[in-house]
Amino acid sequence: MKRKKLTEADVTAESVFMLKRRQVLKMLGISATALSLPAAAQADLLDWFKGNDRPPAPAGKALDFAKPAEWQANLTLTPEDKVAGYNNFYEFGLDKADPAANAGSLRTDPWTLTIGGEVAKPLTLDHDDLTKRFPLEERIYRMRCVEAWSMVVPWVGFPLHKLLALV
Repeated sequence: MKRKKLTEADVTAESVFMLKRRQVLKMLGISATALSLPAAAQADLLDWFKGNDRPPAPAGKALDFAKPAEWQANLTLTPEDKVAGYNNFYEFGLDKADPAANAGSLRTDPWTLTIGGEVAKPLTLDHDDLTKRFPLEERIYRMRCVEAWSMVVPWVGFPLHKLLALV
């Protein structure tokens, strides 16, 4: 694929990204107004620390995986019900708990992964192909988010570079 040569005409206009003093003041005023709203009208960022009133997440397939010592952490894991019931899949609803409540009927079989385009060997794989070709392993990750939450969770998968080496 030939890359397009960019010209000065293709550069984003400064007016699109450069804020002016009046725009900044306007945004500050809107922010101050929003902050003065009653708590019921604001997003409750501290829901994470309240009691668990989230529905349980649907159970997935049981996976066979290794636990390499170099990827394990000597940390207390975040309870699974907190992790699995708190996410942003807006296809299932706008609230953080909606996906856990509404995703039970989602069918992911027979989904496939196709790697194509500028690769030497295009490839299409399904879930079973992936788990047969690439041994799964568990790694423990510490996640921190700009939404004011953090958690320690196990991740089960395989390194992406192993998949990319095939194509």
